[in-house]
Amino acid sequence: MLSSPMLTPSQIHVLENGTFNLTCNSSLSADTLLWLRNMTYLATDQWLELSPGNRTLTVLNVTQGDAGAYQCEVRNPISTNRSDPGTVTVAYGPDFARIDLLGLITLGSPLTLMCITDSVPPLHYLWLHNGTDANETGSRWTINPMTWDQQGTFVCQAHNPDTNLTAWASVTVCVTGESLG
Repeated sequence: MLSSPMLTPSQIHVLENGTFNLTCNSSLSADTLLWLRNMTYLATDQWLELSPGNRTLTVLNVTQGDAGAYQCEVRNPISTNRSDPGTVTVAYGPDFARIDLLGLITLGSPLTLMCITDSVPPLHYLWLHNGTDANETGSRWTINPMTWDQQGTFVCQAHNPDTNLTAWASVTVCVTGESLG
């Protein structure tokens, strides 16, 4: 009977386009060693290499699709066993940013600006209003109520500290409505 194999390391954080290795430590009585990602068996291709005996898996030119739960499976004529999953996280982006507006751009009404991006890990945000730091650091900024002074250009800067990539988006907001004074 085969003992359960051990996958090392159990967690990997890798940059997009990078490389990572996983090693399967198992009983010497295993006839076959297979690799899985998200419960699907992997086949070798130009981005995936296996050492002699398949004990080490090397993934080259890592993409976002390489993220997931990896396992190794050992087999012999008597039994089959899988390792506990190891997690691979792929850091990427941001490749773009855009600002969505929620609400009316009218005097006295609330307005929410949302900085939309796609990135792992979560980003660091910085908002500018007419070129000045607005002291807002989330992906969402609600202004309530909108005033004449708050119209102008809003810029969202989204920075990924792992990839060192930054994306910017801007929008110009003009307030409508009548002054009460």
